[in-house]
Amino acid sequence: MKNIKMRKKFLLFMIVQLIFLLFICSSSSLAQNNGRITAIVVRGNENIETALIVSQISSNIGDLFSKDSVQADMAAIFELGYFQDVQVKLEPFRDGYRVVFEVEENTVIEEIVIEGSTILEQQEIKEVMVLKKGQIFSQKILQNDLDRISQLYKDKGLILAQMEEVNFNQETGVLLVRLVEGRIEEIKISGNEKTVDNVIRREIEIEPGELFDFDRVKKTLQEIYNLGFFEDVSMKLEPGSEDALIVLIIEVIEKSTGVLGGGGGYSSGEGLFAYASIKEANLFGRGQSIEAKLEVGTRTTYSISFYEPWLANTPTFLGIEAYDIYIQKNEIINGVDSEYEIERLGGKLSFGRNFKDNLKVGLELKTEEASYESISGQLPANIQEGLTNSFRPILIYDSRDDRFNPTEGWYANASIQNAGGFLGGDYTYRKYDLDLRTYLSTDIFDDDDERDDTRITSTINDGVLAMRAVGGFGDRELPSFAKYEIGGLGTVRGYDYKEFAGDSNLIFNVEYRFPLADNLQGVVFADWGNAWGFGESISIADLKFGTGVGIRFDTAIGPISIDYGIGEDQVGQTYFSIGQSF
Repeated sequence: MKNIKMRKKFLLFMIVQLIFLLFICSSSSLAQNNGRITAIVVRGNENIETALIVSQISSNIGDLFSKDSVQADMAAIFELGYFQDVQVKLEPFRDGYRVVFEVEENTVIEEIVIEGSTILEQQEIKEVMVLKKGQIFSQKILQNDLDRISQLYKDKGLILAQMEEVNFNQETGVLLVRLVEGRIEEIKISGNEKTVDNVIRREIEIEPGELFDFDRVKKTLQEIYNLGFFEDVSMKLEPGSEDALIVLIIEVIEKSTGVLGGGGGYSSGEGLFAYASIKEANLFGRGQSIEAKLEVGTRTTYSISFYEPWLANTPTFLGIEAYDIYIQKNEIINGVDSEYEIERLGGKLSFGRNFKDNLKVGLELKTEEASYESISGQLPANIQEGLTNSFRPILIYDSRDDRFNPTEGWYANASIQNAGGFLGGDYTYRKYDLDLRTYLSTDIFDDDDERDDTRITSTINDGVLAMRAVGGFGDRELPSFAKYEIGGLGTVRGYDYKEFAGDSNLIFNVEYRFPLADNLQGVVFADWGNAWGFGESISIADLKFGTGVGIRFDTAIGPISIDYGIGEDQVGQTYFSIGQSF
C-alpha cells in the first residue's frame, strides 16, 4: 500500500483548484475569453529554484488565458513533488493578466524511520534512497526510492515484500516507511497419491515462519523434482490469515516409477546387444529404489541393487549392489586369432551423508574377483586374476539444476580407491580420480515472456553447452583388470570400446544439446582422451580425438541415446545407451 494519504491529498488538491478556476473564470472579463497573459510569476518558494518551477509551466506570455492550460501547469508543478499546495491568482497587469503561481513548499526532512525490516538493516535501505535527512521532501523522489527499496528486496529473492505504510508528517518532518516482508504461514503439498508426504517434506529446507525467499523456494522445487518421481513440480501462493502471511502450496504431478523395460541394438564397437531391467525407483512411495538388470552381448551383465536415500529418517544414504560381468574379447595374440572372456564378480556397499550446499560425503566398500577364460587361441601374457578388496572415500559437489537433464550448474566427484592393505586380497594399489562437469544454458530457444518460473519443467528445453574433464592415475602399475580403459561411449567416441588402456588417463568431452521437438534432443560433440602406462608422461599432444552427432529420446526409463562418432582414422562408430553421456 503505497502512500495512499499523499494520493488522496493530491486528488483533493485538484478538486479544490478546479472549483477555484471555475470561480475565477466566471468573471465577465475572462468569460469573454479575451484576457491575455502579460506576466507569469512564482511566489512562495524558498528552497526550490524558480527556474525549475517555471520549466514545468507550458503557458507563455502573450497566450490567451486558458483554464485548461493553467490547470495543467498547476498539476505539473505539483507533480515535482516538492509542494504541499499550489495556488493560482490572476492580477490585472498591462492590459492583461499576471498569472501568479503561489506554492507552499514541503517541510525539510528531519528524520527517516524504517520499520518492519528484519532481513535488511535500516542503513542498508537508506543507502539506496535519494531522499536524505535535511532535504526538502519530494513525493516524486520518494516514489522512486520506494521502487529502489522493492528492487533491493527482489534482488534477495524476497518478492513478496511491500510497503504497508508510507507517510510524511509535514509538521514534524518525519518520513515513515513501514515494510511487510511476507512470511510463510503454512506449507502444503498437493498432488501426491503414492509418494508419502515425508519423502517430499524432507527435501524442503524452508519452514513456516520464515520469510518467503523465492530463490530458496525455487531450489526446493528443483530438489523435489530431482527425486525423479514427478513429471513436474510447481508452486502457488494463497493468502494467509493475515496480510503479511502467505500459504505456500507445492504441487506435484507423479509419474510411473516402476519400470519393466528391455531392448537391444547394434554397436560397431560392441556388436549386438540386448538388455532387460525391472526397477522401482519409489518403493512403496518411500523414496527407496530397487533394480535388477540383465544385459547380453559382447558384455554380459547381471546385477541387482538397492538404495536408501534417507536411512533412519536422516540424510544418510545406503546403497548395496551385487553384480557379475562377463566381457568377451577378440585379439590377435602372437599371430593367433584369440578369443577369451573376462569375468568380474563382486559387490559394493556404499554409505554416506548429504550435507547442505550441495555437498555429499561417502565411503564405498568393494570386493571383486577377476578371472579369465580362454575360448580359443591364447590368453594375453599380461593378464592378472585374483581378489581385490578396496575402500573408496568419495566427495561429491552437485549444484546441477536437473540431475537427469541439466541445463546449468556444476558437478564434481573426487575419490581415492585404496585396494589391499588391511582389507586383504591379492592386490595392493591406490587410484586417484576426479570427474568435473559444468553446464551452461544458452537460452536461445527460450521465450522469456512465456516462461513460468513457478514450474520446474519450464526450463528443461533450453540449448545446453555441457563440458566434462576426467583425470585419474595409479600410484603404481595397476593390475590388468584395474587399468584405465579409454575408447567408446563414456570416454572418447569414434573408437572401439576400451581400445586404449593404461595406469593414468585424461579425458575431455564437449557437447551441445538442443531441442528438436517434444521429448527429442539433438547433440553435437567432440571428445579427447588417452591412457598412459605407469611412469609415462601425460601429454596433451597424445590425446585421441573424436567428434560426431547424436539424438536423445525421452522415455519412461530415461533418455535413450544414440551417438555416431568418427575418430582420427575416419571410421564411424555407433553407440547406444540409456541416459545422457554425462
